[in-house]
Amino acid sequence: MIKKYVILASTLILTACAASPPPPPLALTPTAVFTAQPWAKHKALNLSSADKAPNSYIAAIDSGTENVQIIQPQQPISTTLRQVLAQQLTGQGFNITNSATSTMAITVEKALVTVKQGLVKYNMHSELQLQLTINTPDGQFIKRYAGRSSREDALKASDSDIATSMNKLMDSVLNEIAHDNELNKYLMENV
Repeated sequence: MIKKYVILASTLILTACAASPPPPPLALTPTAVFTAQPWAKHKALNLSSADKAPNSYIAAIDSGTENVQIIQPQQPISTTLRQVLAQQLTGQGFNITNSATSTMAITVEKALVTVKQGLVKYNMHSELQLQLTINTPDGQFIKRYAGRSSREDALKASDSDIATSMNKLMDSVLNEIAHDNELNKYLMENV
């Protein structure tokens, strides 16, 4: 009977030692896009964000074993995008305030980097999809923005590779938002 307990305890100890600790959260650092001249003339805008993505993690690495490594972002991606978009809108001349009657809501619908890790190479697929909803006293404007990228490279995907891939997608979407004539026209005429 004691032999069974010793074997069970040994198995539990070895299993605990074999389990690797989760990777540290990934810091994402997208860059705000600034226009040459502020054009919004201090119009007040309330900016909020929500995360409706089906996953709370930012990356999943599948190395062909039964375990898939999940990587969490340092903060929710909706919070990161809200902070950068606030800088971007302030640079355009908006006054971001909670007391504004006009609101802009960023809803993250998908934000994920999937990695298929092989022995000597990896395939990385990144996807970002978000929706902007602007509510003003004169109406509503809704538009989706999305980006996708794929990459194949030698060896093993690093945290830096994953962060760079998602940062580039966020930068691309932020650039599209900054230069969206339809969005800017709506903001100019209705906020």
